[in-house]
Amino acid sequence: MADEQQRELYRQLRADQQLVKQAAAHLRHRAILAAYAGLERKELAFALALILDELARHLRDLDGELRESVVEVCRRMARE
Repeated sequence: MADEQQRELYRQLRADQQLVKQAAAHLRHRAILAAYAGLERKELAFALALILDELARHLRDLDGELRESVVEVCRRMARE
């Protein structure tokens, strides 16, 4: 039973990492579109995307509450 729980934890971690990576990609995409529309300061979106990339890489090492917060923020971003 412990092996099955461990596999489920890894599966959930991979899904969460993918969600955070997608949020970072979405930010980059929106920043590029905004730049084409003449909006400024796209570097802020790229900076946040880099932070999300780094959080995705180290998601398993984050404190549980922080990890949940990061994933929830990325879920909200995905719905926008």
